[in-house]
Amino acid sequence: MPDGALPLIIGTLLALTALSYVLLPLLLNADDAPVVKHIDAAPSREVVPEEQLAVVALREIEFDRETGKLSDADYADLKAKYSELAVSELRSANARPARSDTAQVAATAAASGEDPVEAAVRAVQARRPSCRSCGPRPESDAIWCSGCGSYLPGACQSCGADVTMPGARFCNACGVTLAA
Repeated sequence: MPDGALPLIIGTLLALTALSYVLLPLLLNADDAPVVKHIDAAPSREVVPEEQLAVVALREIEFDRETGKLSDADYADLKAKYSELAVSELRSANARPARSDTAQVAATAAASGEDPVEAAVRAVQARRPSCRSCGPRPESDAIWCSGCGSYLPGACQSCGADVTMPGARFCNACGVTLAA
């Protein structure tokens, strides 16, 4: 055997062993592969009641448009489709006994001759965070504006101090960063 052949043979055997180890899962049947279970796996999304699916879809459509993921033409088509579904969901929710302050606002509006769906929508929008430059935000839990990045009026997450200055980036009380 030549003088440099032994390292070449050992290197080749190691390479073949590594290659077989990497390719083994591809060669096994799915039934032979070990099953890995995650015991503490939690659902990745919150469960939305079926009567609110169209409203959630409208929020997602608005967010996708604001972030540039949806064209104006697609936005108009999807908004028209899901707006009809949301109105029917709101009307069916108003037919049921009032379970929330939104339903109570709608019932009060119906008694005064106003459209209950419009009143319910206004009540929901009044609870939404609003940016001074961009208007109401589609995200109900927004901390900063998805359009311009400024902190939405509210309280500091760290110290609880009121933050009302438009475009604030830092809390005046504790100095913590407020917006991205």
